[in-house]
Amino acid sequence: MQSRYHRMRSLLLKTLVVSVVFVVIGMAAWSALQPRPRQIDPIPESEVERTIVEKGTTYKLHKGSLYRVNASSGKWEFAQQVYDPDFYAKNYIERNGAIFRKNPDGEPLPVKRTFHEDFEGTKQLADLIGLKRGWTTCELQSPKTPTVNDYVKLRNRILKGEADFIDNRTEPSNELSHGGKTALKTVSVPPSRGMVTAKASLSTELMHFVKGDDVWMSLWCHVPTGSGIPFTVLDLETTWIHQHPGMRIVFVDGKYAAFQMKGIDHTYYSQPKGKEVPFPTGRWVHLKSHLKLSEKEDGVIELWQDGKKIIDARGQTLVFAHTIYNSFEIGISAYNGSDKPTTLFVDDVTISNTSLNE
Repeated sequence: MQSRYHRMRSLLLKTLVVSVVFVVIGMAAWSALQPRPRQIDPIPESEVERTIVEKGTTYKLHKGSLYRVNASSGKWEFAQQVYDPDFYAKNYIERNGAIFRKNPDGEPLPVKRTFHEDFEGTKQLADLIGLKRGWTTCELQSPKTPTVNDYVKLRNRILKGEADFIDNRTEPSNELSHGGKTALKTVSVPPSRGMVTAKASLSTELMHFVKGDDVWMSLWCHVPTGSGIPFTVLDLETTWIHQHPGMRIVFVDGKYAAFQMKGIDHTYYSQPKGKEVPFPTGRWVHLKSHLKLSEKEDGVIELWQDGKKIIDARGQTLVFAHTIYNSFEIGISAYNGSDKPTTLFVDDVTISNTSLNE
């Protein structure tokens, strides 16, 4: 029989392998995306994925490459690689109708269409990240770890037991809970000058939602009285496109829950003007949502707060038709406050492609 030391060591190694695997996959996906200057003749409009006009300059997106249209010559000049057109073949395989994420260090990992977490039986971050619970990473972007490299190094040291959190925290807690004894506690200080945002969140990149899918999401939130209000508490994103666009639940003006289509236009789906329901602090609040995924204007956006529907809208919910939402993130996924830290407790989280009876 394994000793307790060897069991703990085995679990820790598995946890670190999962974390490293997704860093490696991400690096491999972006290794081919380095901008390369080139100029081409215009491509037929029927093959253009999107046309964007920014400050008088026209941009065209074709097979993942963004081109700037030269107003004088009409030529297209390469501006940026937005995504790798071969991302699916490089990162997914299909077996007997099932879809798997490729795993450089072992067996492919099955993608998830449903996922639930109540945080029971966990005491530290390492208990959450790994194949057992299904979470794959956490974000700890803060003034003391402002870059991706900074917080990845800190996260890996925390998982090894070599370090503690510095200013931002993401960990199980028994201080407050909605159901059971444990919830996820996330804490973030304000971002420093020059930072876009601060983060203290938990995510899994094993999800798989595509055009035509229904996505139902539910979570219980508790922001203590006197705390700053997070900007974002839930994100459904794609990591295969530059800047990870997707749908996310935000708080407009620090008061009202809304959806935002994070992407090129950052479209908001807000509560009806004059009928907004404030998000209360100092108690548990239930947020439930339903999305119908579409790159057109026929997508569905529904949001309930404590059982009351506060948003019922139609609009774009996918950046492109072939977008795969593979990342589900909860906690303080963005905080832009300037005067005080924010604390957010999250409990009883669910995401599913079928309706939730709650």
